[in-house]
Amino acid sequence: MIGFRSIFLPIAAFALALLPVKSHSQVKDINWSKAEASRLTLFYPGVTSWEFLISDDHRLGGREIKQGRKDCRHCHLSKEGELDLKADEIAAGTVKMKRSHNPFEPEPLPGKKGTLTAKVQAVYDSDYLYIRAEWESKGAGWNQKKSPSSVPDRASIQLNKSEMYFKKYGCFISCHNDLNTMPLSPSRKEVEANPYYKALGRDDVRLYAYYARTSWSDPKSEKDLSKKLKDGGRIDLRSVEFVEKSAAPLNGWVFDDRRWEEKAAPEGAGEWGGGRYSAVFKVKLNSKEEHDVAVNGGEAVSVGLAIHEDGASKRKHYVSFPFTIGLGTDADIKALKVSD
Repeated sequence: MIGFRSIFLPIAAFALALLPVKSHSQVKDINWSKAEASRLTLFYPGVTSWEFLISDDHRLGGREIKQGRKDCRHCHLSKEGELDLKADEIAAGTVKMKRSHNPFEPEPLPGKKGTLTAKVQAVYDSDYLYIRAEWESKGAGWNQKKSPSSVPDRASIQLNKSEMYFKKYGCFISCHNDLNTMPLSPSRKEVEANPYYKALGRDDVRLYAYYARTSWSDPKSEKDLSKKLKDGGRIDLRSVEFVEKSAAPLNGWVFDDRRWEEKAAPEGAGEWGGGRYSAVFKVKLNSKEEHDVAVNGGEAVSVGLAIHEDGASKRKHYVSFPFTIGLGTDADIKALKVSD
């Protein structure tokens, strides 16, 4: 197995332009200069989905993934440790799938780059894990006025401690051909007519784990869902949205649907300045909330990072391969322990 350090490289701490951590939720000031910073390469996936990953279009990779034998990094890192994906061609809409000849991006965005680099750090104390991501940006969301038509820039993380397929394939296990804006997305009228979505007042299909639904309209049995929840199949979801010179944190989950929580106030922070965004996610340790990942000291958690830039919405974002953060244990990133 190729180590994650090959695409997640340490960066000298003094190179960071540090920003004070401020938030609606009292995220405390952290001296990030003491935490190791690593460079993560995110890529533009187009309409790559879980169905693609396990299909003949993915060729030999499809068979390996069906059996959980190899993870994404095994095949998509070069011997030199560089990301081995045609990300620029995918973003430009010029590359097609091997068997079906369907384009990886049927609706290319002019000038869209195939990759984005983020600096990622993690620290923890007795109560919380803090994850910080920073990347270069024009700050389109931050500098626009909020309106019904505005599309915020956004950074999101998915976290899970127990699910093997999430550790290997990250957010791809929740990305499907029938999601909103994907090739086989149902019409709004079809979604509105479905009893589940009708009860929610929704006309769109959002992320769901492949083991929780067979398709957008066909959830697994209550017995299967209950067992998978007990086994830790729910994916914790955190986001920070940037619009009109402010950052708004969101807290949710992905399982048989993607939902935002409404009871507890979300916690996080963000800023844009000097041509860079920073987002801080605050994760309560050993949380008893059913929708939260219950990570604690001495454990590692698997994480996937996604970034929406320049008014890109829905699927038109950058994603990372999954990586691990360790709290007092070995991982791709070893979180720094700090005093309360």
